[in-house]
Amino acid sequence: MAERKTVPLRELLIDTKDGDWGKGEPAPGYVPVHAIRGTDFPSSRLGNVASVPLRYFSERTAHRRLLQPDDILIETAGGTRDRPTGRTLLVTKRLLDLFTGDVSCASFARFLRVDHQKVNPRFIFWYLQDLYNSGDMWIHQVQHTGVARFQFTRFADTEEVPVPARAEQDAVVEMLGALDDKIAVNERIATVALELADAHYSCAMQELDFGPETFGSVATVVGGGTPSTKKEEYWGGGIAWATPTDVTALSAPYLFATGRTITSEGLKNCASQLYPAQSIFMTSRATIGAFALPQMPAAVNQGFIVVLPPSEELRWWLLHEMRSRVDEMISLANGSTFLELSRKNFKAMPIRLASDQGVAEFAQAVSPLHGRAAQAAAESRTLATLRDTLLPQLMSGKLRVRDAEKIVEDAV
Repeated sequence: MAERKTVPLRELLIDTKDGDWGKGEPAPGYVPVHAIRGTDFPSSRLGNVASVPLRYFSERTAHRRLLQPDDILIETAGGTRDRPTGRTLLVTKRLLDLFTGDVSCASFARFLRVDHQKVNPRFIFWYLQDLYNSGDMWIHQVQHTGVARFQFTRFADTEEVPVPARAEQDAVVEMLGALDDKIAVNERIATVALELADAHYSCAMQELDFGPETFGSVATVVGGGTPSTKKEEYWGGGIAWATPTDVTALSAPYLFATGRTITSEGLKNCASQLYPAQSIFMTSRATIGAFALPQMPAAVNQGFIVVLPPSEELRWWLLHEMRSRVDEMISLANGSTFLELSRKNFKAMPIRLASDQGVAEFAQAVSPLHGRAAQAAAESRTLATLRDTLLPQLMSGKLRVRDAEKIVEDAV
């Protein structure tokens, strides 16, 4: 394989600017612009831009920050203890077409405009993705106050990008893009299936009033806990142990794996039981009302309310009843540090409940929809794992494109 030349990232850019936050309301001399934030990157990549806010930028400078196809957004502030800054998003024409009006990035991000004559911009996007996935972005992060910041100037000046021949760049981009496209299609399938299931529920409960039954009277409502983190023998076993982060990161409410696992000893010394697959997990702290149906037995930490329905049919009814009442649950939450919905308040909430026949008919209608959505989510997870496995091998040149193509053809 031919040796790759390396080029400082700065030399591959023709423009780069910080984003803006502008004003929240219309004002003289300001124009409406959709401002993509770092937190919007994951959903925007899948074609969901509902969360992107509309802001108002100064009309004198707004045009300098408007995005074009093949621009790359990079997050320059934010991050968490477990996640560095430096996430990226490729701006495609398809993404821009989802908006009505102009699009830019928010103030904690900036855009990179790559010189097409020197390199395929999408190859640079995938290179930055590889840096982020490998943890190499950590060294460019600094945190003097409460907000972690990405040292972009240092990064752009010092990062040496290995640039292969253009034909190899294009082949890598095409292959990884095909995986991303398939993932996006699966995400849309899951989204549409869930929307149809929610629509079925809206129709089924139209004529129903709240009766004497509550969540607590029709199902078992339980919670979770955390084994002592000082006991190494409690951690790293074969038992899935979910935290709210595992659930809020999902694009569809089907949980296939957890970030941490515990041992049987950890489970014995934990307030959580090992809950069966298809239990209803709902986050009840800070973020209230994110849902997951675990696809395997799993324990949870104390940030959940877990609902164990007595029957398969009632599971689907209760899930959709819960999904439809998140705003009400938030209004019942309290707490000085972060909002929390207590199990006591949740269990006491009255519910709308159809007849046994109505519940059974509803389950018959929505169970296949959830099955298809879960299947699409599982396929997306498999494809994302394949993509992220191939990415460092392709970026380093250790894997030939034609060999990777054979692997991708079997999966797509």
